[in-house]
Amino acid sequence: MEMTIYVVSDFTGETAEHVARAAFSQFASDVIDLQRFRYINNKERAQEVLEQAAEDKALVICTLVDHDLRRWFVEKARAQGTEIVDILGPILDILEKRLGHPPLETPGLLRRMDEEYFRRVKAIEFAIKCDDGRCQEELPGADVVITGVSRTSKTPLSMYLAHRGFMVANIPLIPETEPPRQLFSVPPERVFGLMIQPEKLVQIRRERLRLLGLELRTVGTRRGRAAVRQKPHAQDRLQGAQRDKQGYRGNRPGDIGLPAGMT
Repeated sequence: MEMTIYVVSDFTGETAEHVARAAFSQFASDVIDLQRFRYINNKERAQEVLEQAAEDKALVICTLVDHDLRRWFVEKARAQGTEIVDILGPILDILEKRLGHPPLETPGLLRRMDEEYFRRVKAIEFAIKCDDGRCQEELPGADVVITGVSRTSKTPLSMYLAHRGFMVANIPLIPETEPPRQLFSVPPERVFGLMIQPEKLVQIRRERLRLLGLELRTVGTRRGRAAVRQKPHAQDRLQGAQRDKQGYRGNRPGDIGLPAGMT
């Protein structure tokens, strides 16, 4: 069976849509046409939605925080024979009675994009832009610069910190290649080196090759002989990374602490 659901809200309608989808997921074999009507904050727009709902014989699910508009909307829907589910109304009425004062009736308070939200967005964009040594000219503006050889989880750590609002860049340390000169303009207390045991690094790289379909099965093949050389090569790269860190005079190798305020 096919039916139409109208999600009506005075903000984005995400709350009502989540409830609707949670409900009709219990009827997986049926076809649901869900339409969302956002920012319905006056009777004129609400009337247009009701007229369409009557024409489509739609079930209406609403989240309207304005008491007068919500009551008017629900009464009009029922008067014209349109089935309606008022999600917030009963809850707000009970809370008002129990708490002894009316609600704020301000749409979108749950998802208001405040200063903290935009700071995290900016930090995430910065971490993506400055991932894996890119946009080195942006390094002086970073709160944290993470360095280390390949496969030491620089990117995951960068993204974790970015989601907490910190501007993070990461720089790969490559054998026989000097670190970018911009790194030396960053205060040492902002630079952190990630280290790893050679055996663990080899294990991670072998697993990555396996996932790429390049699993090294035997030591008699050229690839197999390359696998045998992986551990000494990994040790050389890690020792090179330590020398880079010591030459930089930043945090000591292996220091994975966080700057003040990041704990």
